[in-house]
Amino acid sequence: MSFMPIDYERALHQKELDIQLIHSLDRVRDALQDDGDPQTMFDSIASLLKESFEAEACAIMLVAETSDDMECLTLEGFSRDAGIELCRQAMTAAKPELLAPAPHPYTVGVQIILDDYPMGGIVIGRSVAPFDEYEMERLNVAESQIDSAVIQARTIWKLTQRNRELEAIYEIDRLRDRTSLEGELIAGFTSILLRHFEADVCIVILSNIDSGEYVVRGLVDKHQLSPEALTSIQESARQINIPQVIPSPPGVDHLVMLAAPFVVAGARLGAIAIGRTTPFTVADHRLLHAMISQMDSAVIYSRIFQQLDRRKKELEVIYRIDRIRDREKDLDEMLLEVLKELCDVVSSEMGYIMLYNERFEDKLELRSFTEGVLISEAKYAAIIHQASREALAVGEIVYFNRPGEPIHSLVAIPLILNERIIGVFGVVNSTHTQGFSVEDRQLLVAITSQVDTAIFERLEQRRMREVLKRSVDPKVLERMLEKADSSLLSGERVNISAVFADLRGSTEWTERTQPEELVKVLNAFLGQMTEIIFKYQGTLDKFVGDQVIGLFGAPMHMDDHALRAAAAALEMQAAQRKLRAELSQEGRELPPMGVGISTGEAIAGEFGPPIRTDFTALGRIMNLGSRLCGAAEGDQVLISEATYNLIAPVSDTRNLGILQLKGINRPSDVYELRSVKFTL
Repeated sequence: MSFMPIDYERALHQKELDIQLIHSLDRVRDALQDDGDPQTMFDSIASLLKESFEAEACAIMLVAETSDDMECLTLEGFSRDAGIELCRQAMTAAKPELLAPAPHPYTVGVQIILDDYPMGGIVIGRSVAPFDEYEMERLNVAESQIDSAVIQARTIWKLTQRNRELEAIYEIDRLRDRTSLEGELIAGFTSILLRHFEADVCIVILSNIDSGEYVVRGLVDKHQLSPEALTSIQESARQINIPQVIPSPPGVDHLVMLAAPFVVAGARLGAIAIGRTTPFTVADHRLLHAMISQMDSAVIYSRIFQQLDRRKKELEVIYRIDRIRDREKDLDEMLLEVLKELCDVVSSEMGYIMLYNERFEDKLELRSFTEGVLISEAKYAAIIHQASREALAVGEIVYFNRPGEPIHSLVAIPLILNERIIGVFGVVNSTHTQGFSVEDRQLLVAITSQVDTAIFERLEQRRMREVLKRSVDPKVLERMLEKADSSLLSGERVNISAVFADLRGSTEWTERTQPEELVKVLNAFLGQMTEIIFKYQGTLDKFVGDQVIGLFGAPMHMDDHALRAAAAALEMQAAQRKLRAELSQEGRELPPMGVGISTGEAIAGEFGPPIRTDFTALGRIMNLGSRLCGAAEGDQVLISEATYNLIAPVSDTRNLGILQLKGINRPSDVYELRSVKFTL
């Protein structure tokens, strides 16, 4: 049996070469400082391998720990594409093996193993001679040393990456501390991104704070990309959910694009895209992720600040409008002052308010406008009216911006309160070239909610004044209007006392008295009765011929309405007797008067069509009061049992028992009132 002779001398020489390679690799690793660049270490390792194997080319590639993304690539003699492809093949080789196809006839590769997991590949190529078994073993030895270099490199990379991230985060934090304006933040983000990634292109896309529409807020483009290329980048960036490489725009294949989304609490705010001609590493992905997490919080803070600033501005304007509302009692003067304030807030040339006619509710009238010739010219007034009608029809804001036209911008907002449309407010021609902004429109909508309240209050006060001015003492009326709300005249059930007073035998007196004399005497009589009702803060319901009807307890609430009604009735009788005596001395005549008072629940409010309304009361007690008045003799005051129950302790009365009164189904005791203790 024969044996192959062992070439001990060659084997010894190969071991010496192995030991030399190990020492050389150790020196390369030891030369790398903690703050050094591991890439230079792998470049040196590739040169050592080329020299040790007398090779023409060497490639070393590492992939990330959590993905197949390339983390590091060293090339000596290989093109980039060939080196990457061969290293990918080598990652599947558990031991050194020949690789093909390859640029060199003799190319071997082996995987780099860490914790039983392929983390990269080593490739060596040459054209002179094939690799023998000793060289294959030496490549195994090299791999066993390189894996420790990978551990060392990754430790340094992690420290470097963390420092890189901290530096970027620090810059973003300083920027956020320096400004809360979104525009300045975007400009700062762009500058930081370009510097940290050595990028040539940077696009910042953000949703509009009001409309949600995505718009480009920041753009740096050193490649002068076409609009189509920029649009392609934007569309790709808007689709991603994590930092990642996106397709290069058409026709710009040399540009590598990395993008990341702005996402806060699940809501997408926009995206960032950066581009350069060299590929992005895993470290770049991580850095962008760290930076975007700080940038999106800065944007959120900026937007909260914007909203607070806008709300502050709204409140300031609302406060000034409230001051105007408190200061200006006249509706038209208040409208003009409010318009001036709103025009100043949004920088408009003109403002106007249209209100529905109080009597004819389908008729829209121009009630107030600031100085401006546009509204006086028919063709421009028609545009304003059309926009106003449209706002009223849809029940929401209507606006347009038409640069170059005489009316180049307009906002019309319906005035709505409690689902009732009372008119429309508008501003015309912004002084800004872009017209009225979204912020202007939102500000006007927010403020208009206060304007329509102010207008409604003034309209209601005017209406209440019109209804009550002939029925209530002017001083009492002003006090009521200061405290009243819109429900003052609405029908409601109230407890009141009603006073009815009319002349006895007035029909015969009217027939024997000359018309001129009749008018003079009746006016004197009715005037004195009204003054007394007002004196006791009662409400003049109406005159019915020579009959006077007064209400106590509505519309102004009174706890002592029965007492006031009783005191007023007795004073009315005293005044009437005095007037009769004075007229008698002059040879003139005034019949005696009977008075009836009833107390109880009635429905009091404004009754009548829009063209003519009055404040009055309806209910059983009104019928009872009228019947008591009819039953009273001249100079007599009759009161109902309910009235008596409220004033009995302070009055002198005589019980007349139950009287049969027409139309009263539930008769009760009737009392004659003689006197009452009451002090105004």
